[in-house]
Amino acid sequence: MFDRLLRLNDGVLGGMPPLRTVINTAAALIFLTLSTLILSYDSVFSSVVGLAGLQVGSVAPQDIRAPISLTYESAVLTERRRQLVMQEVSPVYDPPDPTVSRQQISLLGQVITFIDNIRQDPFGSPEQKANDLAQITALTLDSEIVALILSMDSDTWRAVTAEMNLVLERVMREAIREVDLPQILDQLPTQVSVRFDAPTSSVVIAFVGDLVRPNRFPNTAATNQQREAAVAAVQPESISFERGQVIVREGERIEELDLEAFRQFGLLDSQDRRWQSIIRAFLSSSVVLAGFALYVIRTGSHFPLVERTELLLIMGGLFLIALMGGRAFQSATAAPLIYLYPAAALGLVYVAIIGTDIALIGMIALGFLIGTSSENSLEVATLVAAGGVVGALTLRRSERFNSYFRAGLVVAAVNVLVVVIFHLEIQANPAAANLPLLLVYGFLNGILTGVVALSALYVVSVVFNLPTSLKLVELSQPNQPLLQRLLREAPGTYQHSLQVANLGEQAADAVGANAALVRVAALYHDIGKMLNPAFFVENQADNVNPHDMLNDPYRSASLIISHVTDGEKLARQYRLPQRVRDFILEHHGTTLVSYFYNQAVNQAGDDESVDIEQFKYPGPKPQTRETAILMLADSCESTVRAIKPTNRQEIAEIIGRIFDSRAREGQLDESHLTLDDLTTLRGIFIEMLQAVFHPRINYPASGASVTAPTVADTRPARWLEADTLTSRPRDPEVDSPPPALPVPDTKPSPPRAESRTSLTQELPPVMRDDDDSPLPDVPPLRRTKTNGTTESKPNDVGNNPANTAPSLPESNTSEGDQQSGEENNI
Repeated sequence: MFDRLLRLNDGVLGGMPPLRTVINTAAALIFLTLSTLILSYDSVFSSVVGLAGLQVGSVAPQDIRAPISLTYESAVLTERRRQLVMQEVSPVYDPPDPTVSRQQISLLGQVITFIDNIRQDPFGSPEQKANDLAQITALTLDSEIVALILSMDSDTWRAVTAEMNLVLERVMREAIREVDLPQILDQLPTQVSVRFDAPTSSVVIAFVGDLVRPNRFPNTAATNQQREAAVAAVQPESISFERGQVIVREGERIEELDLEAFRQFGLLDSQDRRWQSIIRAFLSSSVVLAGFALYVIRTGSHFPLVERTELLLIMGGLFLIALMGGRAFQSATAAPLIYLYPAAALGLVYVAIIGTDIALIGMIALGFLIGTSSENSLEVATLVAAGGVVGALTLRRSERFNSYFRAGLVVAAVNVLVVVIFHLEIQANPAAANLPLLLVYGFLNGILTGVVALSALYVVSVVFNLPTSLKLVELSQPNQPLLQRLLREAPGTYQHSLQVANLGEQAADAVGANAALVRVAALYHDIGKMLNPAFFVENQADNVNPHDMLNDPYRSASLIISHVTDGEKLARQYRLPQRVRDFILEHHGTTLVSYFYNQAVNQAGDDESVDIEQFKYPGPKPQTRETAILMLADSCESTVRAIKPTNRQEIAEIIGRIFDSRAREGQLDESHLTLDDLTTLRGIFIEMLQAVFHPRINYPASGASVTAPTVADTRPARWLEADTLTSRPRDPEVDSPPPALPVPDTKPSPPRAESRTSLTQELPPVMRDDDDSPLPDVPPLRRTKTNGTTESKPNDVGNNPANTAPSLPESNTSEGDQQSGEENNI
């Protein structure tokens, strides 16, 4: 579906490039970016095992020592010292604000006046007065203080209020900071005169304590200025290390100061080294992309990965996953695990999905990229590329499970050979001490290759529903539910599909197309006929044609055309791969159901009142070589079966007209078939259809004499003998040598023509299998007499007046434009 949308958008954007080109370009840029990141992952993300991965809180993997003697200014120690100095600077406060003192003393006077009014209220009850006192927002008086206030006589209350003013004024005269407030409140009892008893003193303390406020506030600007001056006076702190001195010991936690030392000594990747790694990875990925682009240019624009963007994305994704796996195995330092990495599995997967050529390119590219990021670059690149290339070339039958394990054994042998080559001289190569382990790893690599390839193919076929070789084998099995249903509900269509599958498979193989895909698609291309099987001639019996009862060309055409869209829906319901569903939609292209169109024109009296689009298949036209091959195979098989030609020349004429018609109507314009391909396909079709539909001789009744073939029957004698031997068991009476017959003076007419005429007169109306509408008069084939003149072959269907189809317009039956048994496209 994704590729279909791209095809619909190609060329629709005016001067802008087609959408497919935009998507392919974006995919190339994404691939370039991701491959660059994967190759330079160690430098970009500092994830390699060693010092590059250390951070604050990490555990040191080993004793880390200073490589050289060095003294440097420590930004960490200097910052710590500055923070300490800033904390030691005390805040600067402004002088006491007298406004605050005056406000609080004035507030006390207002509160006292309010209380006096409550106390002197002759009408208020004690409870009401207590409630009024509790409403004073400036004070927080508990019930005991309220009761004392209301119970005091006037003289005592006046003495208490005077003491309140005196104490508050005395306290507010002092400098009060926010931090000093708790201490002042604790000292309030000492400020009250000793002549007051404890309950009375508590009233004074309660009032003053609620009204005391800070009157001295910090000066932020002055404080910051002093702190800045103090920080500026701090001298940078320095740290010195001697060469070999331990910076951090194994197992200790890395602190910020240790990490700073690593940076100073250059033990971590520097920015320059990081950019160098990124640039190297980018250039390596660019070389791979450029090589792939050149291959596509040399192959042609119809390269499968370019035609199917979805497949291009999947192949690119698999390549990046393989590259990521290789980098992960390279990062392991405990053992040389890169020798165990089954990289060749990518090549086997590519062979099964897209073909050997792209598998070879992919494995060479993978070996190159993994090698450029490895210490032993040449050895690793050779190990990956050689194993992958040989494995891909070994996998000849990718549809067989044992082929993958056989290819894995070959990869194992190649890996062992590569290891021996690079570690042959033990004294010259210290790493050769690990030779036995490397040999084991190389062998296990090959064994894992087959397992990983099969697992990956299964996942890809399930997740993306791709027509892999294994998936095609599964779909081609006769016990598939959809094929079993086709056999039961439309047996004639099933047999037709088998013939088209055989024909298309051989033709695709001859021109280098995907023969397995064509065969599977041919088996399913007409599944839509199951919904209305009786309306298609191959499924009709007892000379009953439902189209005669409909007598509605529009309805008949709709039923015929709908087998394409119905088939696509059935294919989607049974989860057939999108590539197979494309065959169902494209195998008729945008051809015309001409019989019913002509019938509609005859009924209307003119063609202007008939909408020709209602009689055309929805398409699209074949977009690939495979779908075009199926279109031609379907047309040729159905037409040859309908016309029943008697010799090779007539078959060649029918196939030639079909090919010419398809090309003339533009049905093959988007399929990328070349003229050489068409020539090859034509020859294959002629040979195979001649073998399937070759004529047979007619046998007389039991006891009658057998007439020897006349001059008109130009077939070799071995054909006649084969017909006789394969048609029935040998009967001594019938098969005994006939008596000698006198030679007549005149040449009798060929018994074959008489037999054919008598048989065809009993046939029902013929249905064309290509556009699946009733076959009109089949145009006569020109035949050669024995005397060199030509004669027209009688029209088999036209010999039966009861079954003669409506005549076509002259333009459809004229010489040079004659339509064969397919009519709609030819």
